[in-house]
Amino acid sequence: MKTLHLCLAQIPVHLCLAQIAFAQGAGDFRSHAPVVVSGSDALHRLTLPFEVYRDARPDLGDIRIFNASGEAMPVAFAGMPDPEKVAPVTTKLAIFPLYEAPRGQESQSIDVRVKSNADGTIVSVRSAPRAGAPPAQQRPVAWLLDASQLKEPIRHLVIDWNAGPGTEVARVTVEGSEDLRYWSPIASGAPLLRVEQGGQVLAQRKVDVRSVKPKYLRITSDRREFVLKDVQAESPTSVRPVARATGAAAGTQGTKPGDYVFDLGARLPVESVRLKLGAANSIAPVTILASDDPKKEPNRVTSATFYWLVRDGADIQSPAVDIGRYTARYWVARLDPNSPPPGGGAPTMEVEWRPAQLVFVARGDGPFTLAFGNPEAKRSVLDTRQLIPGYERGMELKLAAAQVGTVTTGEIKGDWVRSVTGGTSPKKLALWAVLIAAVIALGIMAWRLGSQMSAK
Repeated sequence: MKTLHLCLAQIPVHLCLAQIAFAQGAGDFRSHAPVVVSGSDALHRLTLPFEVYRDARPDLGDIRIFNASGEAMPVAFAGMPDPEKVAPVTTKLAIFPLYEAPRGQESQSIDVRVKSNADGTIVSVRSAPRAGAPPAQQRPVAWLLDASQLKEPIRHLVIDWNAGPGTEVARVTVEGSEDLRYWSPIASGAPLLRVEQGGQVLAQRKVDVRSVKPKYLRITSDRREFVLKDVQAESPTSVRPVARATGAAAGTQGTKPGDYVFDLGARLPVESVRLKLGAANSIAPVTILASDDPKKEPNRVTSATFYWLVRDGADIQSPAVDIGRYTARYWVARLDPNSPPPGGGAPTMEVEWRPAQLVFVARGDGPFTLAFGNPEAKRSVLDTRQLIPGYERGMELKLAAAQVGTVTTGEIKGDWVRSVTGGTSPKKLALWAVLIAAVIALGIMAWRLGSQMSAK
């Protein structure tokens, strides 16, 4: 009985020894990188490098920051920055008046002669004046606007005209053209308003043109006395996306006909994809799929048509396609079965993603170390509100940025065991071994006890 009690008492000791053997330190993580902080502030942030998505756990719960003494620092994930709104840009357009036709002719028969440069910029416009009328008495009936050099679409036209004192309402019609011969309506009877009373002026000078991008515009008015003085082209309010990291992976032929397989090298949170085809004048309508396991059937992400065409001596290539956010390492572009394969062999996949940012407390002496890559590490990530006193949304993005050095990747204790057991945790194996040994010891003691009782 004394031996039995001794064996039972040893079981907790073995369990504690197993726990101690797997205590977490900087050496218990597969990958490390030096972290250089700037200034003496207690809080810093850093952007996670590519290797984190390659070596860390899928939940990123095994990320640690250690100081020079080997102490783990409190960490939290920063929120994603909001896209930046870009204010509209206004550009003054060159105005060329068109004068009324000579007497006895219809307005449609105005003889208009336009001189332009090779890039389409209007140099001069001449229309036939009324017979016998001096230039000062010619009445303009329309105005040509040169928008050929604008890079962005036009959302509004901001118009200034010869509005008199008091209240004045004018209606204008706007047409667009690419060659000054054929015109399409853009806005018809758009109202312009100017009210002056008691020294105060209220004006409505904008005409909504629905974000068009014609080379040339033509404006006419329903008022005979209307004279156009100035026109500003206002671009749409746009949103500048947050800066993304980029990567590319060469494609290989998949096991299924029409499948191109891509290994990004890490489980990246991809936000946009683009196929770069290998030969000009190629088109590839595909379905994009993704998976974390190349042996399993991937999941559908989106469908798109990618192309590389040469027209009028210019390369025209398809843009990237936004997919929201999809996290996976292995991607497949499945060609439409009705489409022949594109030229140039397997295409290249280009991806964009936003790396996460980590906020940490810089306690103790440096240098600090970013460590990750331990499947058994307990998750140790706080909420941002717990880490930053008086937290307000976006506050962590204003912290001083720390720089992450070159990542060094090696092996950790138990990697050879994982390779033999198919990824089973050495800690679990050790615990099971202790439990099995304890059960065997109990069985032996029970057998001995039974033998002694039988002998007596």
